[in-house]
Amino acid sequence: MPSNTASHPTLHQLELLLQQHWGHDHFRSAQEPVVMAAASGKDVLAILPTGGGKSICYQVPGLFRGGVCLVITPLVALMADQVQGLKRAGIEAAAISAGLHPKETERTLSRFQHGRGGFLFVSPERLAQAAFASACQAMPVKTITVDEAHCVSQWGHAFRKDYLGLSILRQWHPKATWIALTATATPRVAEHIASSLQLKDAIQFRMPIRRANLSFHVEQVPDRHEAVADWARKTKGSAILYVRTRRDAEAMASLIQRAGIKAGAYHAGMDRKVRDDHQSRWIAGDLKILACTSAFGMGIDKPDVRDIAHAHVPESPESYIQEAGRAGRDGLPAKAVILVDSRALSDADSLVRLQWPTPNQIQSVLQSLANALGLAIGSITDIPGEVDIGDLGRKTGLSKRQVKTCLDLMERHGTLAFHPTRPLWWFQWQQNEKSLAIKPSEMSLEDRCMRLLPQSRSRKKWWRLNLVDLALRLGSNESVLKNALMQLQNMAFIWISTPDERCAVTFPLGRPAAESYVLPSDVLSDRIAESQSRWNSMRDYITGTSCRALLLESNFEADPSESCGVCDLCAPSPLPTQADILAIIGKGIRAVELQRIVHIAHKPHVRMLLETMRASGDIHWDQDHFRPGRFSHR
Repeated sequence: MPSNTASHPTLHQLELLLQQHWGHDHFRSAQEPVVMAAASGKDVLAILPTGGGKSICYQVPGLFRGGVCLVITPLVALMADQVQGLKRAGIEAAAISAGLHPKETERTLSRFQHGRGGFLFVSPERLAQAAFASACQAMPVKTITVDEAHCVSQWGHAFRKDYLGLSILRQWHPKATWIALTATATPRVAEHIASSLQLKDAIQFRMPIRRANLSFHVEQVPDRHEAVADWARKTKGSAILYVRTRRDAEAMASLIQRAGIKAGAYHAGMDRKVRDDHQSRWIAGDLKILACTSAFGMGIDKPDVRDIAHAHVPESPESYIQEAGRAGRDGLPAKAVILVDSRALSDADSLVRLQWPTPNQIQSVLQSLANALGLAIGSITDIPGEVDIGDLGRKTGLSKRQVKTCLDLMERHGTLAFHPTRPLWWFQWQQNEKSLAIKPSEMSLEDRCMRLLPQSRSRKKWWRLNLVDLALRLGSNESVLKNALMQLQNMAFIWISTPDERCAVTFPLGRPAAESYVLPSDVLSDRIAESQSRWNSMRDYITGTSCRALLLESNFEADPSESCGVCDLCAPSPLPTQADILAIIGKGIRAVELQRIVHIAHKPHVRMLLETMRASGDIHWDQDHFRPGRFSHR
């Protein structure tokens, strides 16, 4: 790429690049100031709404400045899409990811060291690898882009510890211009992004999160499953249903399919080929709805999503605006709704409280970790030791999520350091009463697989699995083998430990005594308070009585704009009739539940209807319940 770092660009120069490579004559209003500042060599923090065209904000400046534009992103899917898009535009681009062959990785690094430059996409953890670090320092890096920059903030909703190491790039390339991009950041998170990345006099651009074509809604529903089926039938185009758990993703996809609508599940626990197939079919329009966890969405480029629903209450405004903002990127009308049943708020409140460990639980995880690694108090380790997170959970009585949180908190405090895990699969025999009662079908793949595993059934020993050899011996492939192994785990024969479920750690300052280990307030209690504050804001959004868009904006912008005029509070649905009330009451309903379901704008009208219907005998009031009356058949 040609180098223009010595000159200050004119808008005409940058628009020529935009037209030449992307076919657009002008930048969007939100893009223009960001592109101008970054192309001029200024550090930039741009907070643009989802669908706001973030890619152009680093691609045009990176192209104008020349040399290598290093793009840090946690999204493997985004890497592939962006590389393909840049190549179609006639621009050199490549990505280095875990699936790349070592020889190809070496060739790619050499090309960017000695070639004409271009865009190189890497994940944040890549910077910790010695081979990449050496090659990167020798590259002519002139622009550094940090995508999903909110991940660097420990006060954000999606903190990733790998992002804390990005500041090393400032030492490697002190003259490079930095572009930090995110769709959501509170003022506090934005401040932390700038300080963590050591941005130099950064110019901050904060665009309004509101999009005129996207309306926000909250629906109080008697039954979550019936509400999802009803929502699915009413969707007018491609749609996403967000759920909290992997099990819910599978269950809701099946429910929607039974309603006669093409749907698929998407979550991190699925076989990758199946998951990718569902994603590609949804993008192509073969599947109308994806029922998914938060694992889906980041980096997905599908502009014509018309509806997004949440079958649970998200834990923060930041995460909600990210997910809801994936609707209507084409500028046409779109709708985001949260379906709230009687347990939704209490369930979410419990999850927010339970996600943080107690001091005793942290001490328990530390002791179990030390036991698994065989480390005495005071031991300083340089060579990483690997442990299975699920195994730590079984020994401490905690969930994997709780164990990960304990480990992350200890890492933030500097007690331990994380390192890349080896790409290996391991197994351990369970051999409990349940496994004796259930047997795989004779000569099934699971049965044949189990016969080939080492038969020494010590419950303390982990065995390394050679997936390639085992698949060959079974006459199968690795993908099918992995599914068989996971099925054996589900049947309680074995425990499986994958690279994603293991962690490699060292204790650079020495392993502390667990019984006296206490985290300082800024590591634990302050973060608990911040998490609770985010949840309080989300609960206020659900229970609020003013414009939904204004309620969301109040978390991000000092001066929210006017009411949107299109949300369920600004423009409620038509007033319910007596027939509607009878349908809601059904065979009987508690008054408090009816109060919850009725839209806040309709409550005075419904109160009058109820009085009229009681007087006419259409309904009865019986011990805090409304029941159909003797004339309700009319």
